[in-house]
Amino acid sequence: MPARTKPKTIAEYIDAAPKAGRTKLIEMRACLREVVSGAEEHLKWGVPAFSCKRILFTFAARKDHIGFYPTPSAVETFSRELAGFKTGKQGGSGLTRK
Repeated sequence: MPARTKPKTIAEYIDAAPKAGRTKLIEMRACLREVVSGAEEHLKWGVPAFSCKRILFTFAARKDHIGFYPTPSAVETFSRELAGFKTGKQGGSGLTRK
């Protein structure tokens, strides 16, 4: 069996993701594009990332879930909008509804 090639774009990443999560990844990408319409989209550490001078967040598909990983700078920038969520110890290791 030939080795899978690494995705080079977010679209390729989504196409290569587990089938069950593709629709949610497409929806998440569309939502994130609206929130940070001027951000650059690219792959960082092998997963989709959005940047505006620095990385704001990444998201990823796993076997049984989809993760959203904001950086501490994004959590700080959107602190008012995230007031209803508990953030990770470093401010960027995840979000949980309070």
